Amino acid sequence: MSLAFEPTSLMREPEAIVAERPLILMMVAGEASGDAHGAELIQALKQQRKNLRIIGVGGPRMAAAGQEQLFDLSAHAVLGLVEVLKHFFKFRQFMEKVVSLAKREQPDAIILIDSSGFNLRLSPRIRKELPDTRIIYYVSPQVWASRAGRVRIMSKTIDLLLTILPFEREWFAERAPKFNVRWVGHPVLDRIHKVEDANPNPDWVALLPGSRRTEIAAHLPELWATARLMARQRKGLKFILLSPNEEMQKFSLELLEKDPPPNFDFEYNIGYAISHLSRCSLALVASGTASLECALVGIPQVVVYRVHPLTYAIGRRVVKVKYLSLINVMAKEQIVPEFLQDKLQPEAVAQVALDLLGNPQRREIMKQRVAQVVATLGGPGASHRAAEAILLEAAFAGPAFKAR
Repeated sequence: MSLAFEPTSLMREPEAIVAERPLILMMVAGEASGDAHGAELIQALKQQRKNLRIIGVGGPRMAAAGQEQLFDLSAHAVLGLVEVLKHFFKFRQFMEKVVSLAKREQPDAIILIDSSGFNLRLSPRIRKELPDTRIIYYVSPQVWASRAGRVRIMSKTIDLLLTILPFEREWFAERAPKFNVRWVGHPVLDRIHKVEDANPNPDWVALLPGSRRTEIAAHLPELWATARLMARQRKGLKFILLSPNEEMQKFSLELLEKDPPPNFDFEYNIGYAISHLSRCSLALVASGTASLECALVGIPQVVVYRVHPLTYAIGRRVVKVKYLSLINVMAKEQIVPEFLQDKLQPEAVAQVALDLLGNPQRREIMKQRVAQVVATLGGPGASHRAAEAILLEAAFAGPAFKAR
C-alpha cells in the first residue's frame, strides 16, 4: 500500500469567491483524545481561513482553541454498552441540545470527531434536519473491528470521512466504493514524536489508566496494586501517574486516597507530554490513544483494559480483530503484551513489567518492532490536511453557496 497522502480534490468554484464567504463550522467531540484532535484541528483551520466561526461541543482544549462551546461533552465520556445504558437519558438530552444548536445556527458543515457511540447516532439526525449541511467525520469509527454493516449507514449520512490509519481507506473502498473517504494521517504525529536522545531512568514507570472516568475507575486500582507488587521486588522504583486533564487528575487522586500510603515514590502530571514519557523505561497503559503516544515516543509498554462483563461478552461476539492494542492490530501479531478483562491481574502484570524492566534486550526488540509499525502511519500534518479538506467541503455547502 502506498503511504502517499491524497492531494486536495479539485475546487468547484473560483478560489477567491470561496475564500471570501464566511463559514460556520460545528464540531462535536466527546472524549479527551477527540478534544485534543479537535483543538489541533481548530488551530489548523484558523491558520487557513480567517473568516471562520467554530461552535459546538467538545472539551477544555477545544474551548481554549476558540470553539464557542455549548457544553463540555468530554467530561461525560463513557465506553461500553452497559456504561452507556446507565447514562442513556443524559446522552439523549445531550443529543437534543446538539441538534437544537445545529438547527439554530445552520452551520455550513458539522465535523464529528471520533466518539462513534454518540456521533453515529447524531449523523442521521443532522442529515434529516439539515439536508444542506455537509457532515464530515474525522477519525473514522473502527467499523473494521466490529459491526462492519454500519458502513452502509455511514455512506448515506456522511459526506466526507477522514481516516487516520493507512489501511482504512482501502478497507472502505472495498465495501463502499462510492463513499467519499480520504486518509489524512494520524493527528498524534502532529504533537508528539520519538525522542532520539532520550535518557530514560531504568527505575521509572509511567502509569496511564485512561482518559474517561469509567476507564480510570476500572484500571487505576489495578495499576496501583501492580506498582505495589513491583516495588516489593525491585527497590528504588518510581511511578509517574499521567492524567489527560485536571478533572481526570482530581478524580484519580480521589480514588487513590482510599488506598493505604504507597510503598514507592510517585509523582503525578497532566498530559502525556514527551517530557514525562521520555523519562520512563516502561509504561503501563490503558489501550487507546495514550498507547500510541507511548509508541511514538519509543517507550516499551504493557497494555491493559477492562470493561463491564456484559459489555465484554457482547464485544467478543462482534469484534473481528484478534488484538485490542492498535500496535498489535496493525502488526497482526502481539508485539506489546495485553492484559484484558479477567487477565488484568496485578500479579501477572507485575511479573511481565518487571521482566521488561530487567531485560534491556527485550525492551529494545519491542521498541524496534513498534517503530516499524509506527513508520506506516506516515508523517505529521494530519490536522493541516484535515482542515484543508474540511474547508473545501464546507465552502460549497447549502443552496447556491448561501451568503451570510
